[in-house]
Amino acid sequence: MLTETFQSIATATRQLLRNWSAMIVLAGLYASLIAALYLFVTIRETSAGEVVMSLALAITVPFLFFLLQTAGASQTRSLSAGLLLREALRNSWKPIVVSVPLIAVAVLLTHLLGKAQSYIGTTGQELSDVAAQYQLTASNDARPALRWSQVMLNGFRYLSLGLVLPLIAIHLWIASVGRDLLATVRATKELVVRAFAPPSVLIYTAGFVVFGGIPYLLLFKFAPASIAWMEITFFAARLLLVFVLTLFGWIVTMSALAISASERVNRQNGER
Repeated sequence: MLTETFQSIATATRQLLRNWSAMIVLAGLYASLIAALYLFVTIRETSAGEVVMSLALAITVPFLFFLLQTAGASQTRSLSAGLLLREALRNSWKPIVVSVPLIAVAVLLTHLLGKAQSYIGTTGQELSDVAAQYQLTASNDARPALRWSQVMLNGFRYLSLGLVLPLIAIHLWIASVGRDLLATVRATKELVVRAFAPPSVLIYTAGFVVFGGIPYLLLFKFAPASIAWMEITFFAARLLLVFVLTLFGWIVTMSALAISASERVNRQNGER
């Protein structure tokens, strides 16, 4: 299992590094997405023109996001830059369609978890009675006791929104780009099962370290420099490194998942 996982990651990395034109297209789409998102967040909406621009960006940001995902799922076929962009534009509506139920589930989960968090915050003692015997008591520095109900709730939030739904989404995106949409819908159950196969979970976990863990540490856990110009230089270098790691890590993860899924399907067909 570990061998299969690392082989898929290595193959995906080699394919991406060999196709520089695809990397340029993906980097351009990612940079455009970041720029559009930045404008959407910072625009003030004090005039009619800014309101129109805000509405346009509200459409542009999700479109660029799904265009990037479609291009990432398509680049495993070693397409040229122009063909990759055309394929992404032609098929970008498919990931949007298959993502609608997942978006609804994510919104519902976020709402319910927010309600649960609020309830725990007001009547946490009742909800944590079951785990009271496992709580850490306050130490001499008067730190509050650990409330396991909140720990479990946060763990469920991170697990569902950070692992379960993204894994399902990636497999649906990959399948929808490579086949007919109706065939993808019919194979949803099979794709969900495939998403949680051990190699798939390991690939996503390894990729998350690259596109999520390391960029987080670089942005928020980096000791500031004592000299202003050095701080500016280090900050710019960190932003560039975060850009590269998030894009490269995410695309390699998608490609490795596609390769691993394809190999498992081929093995299953061979056994039959």
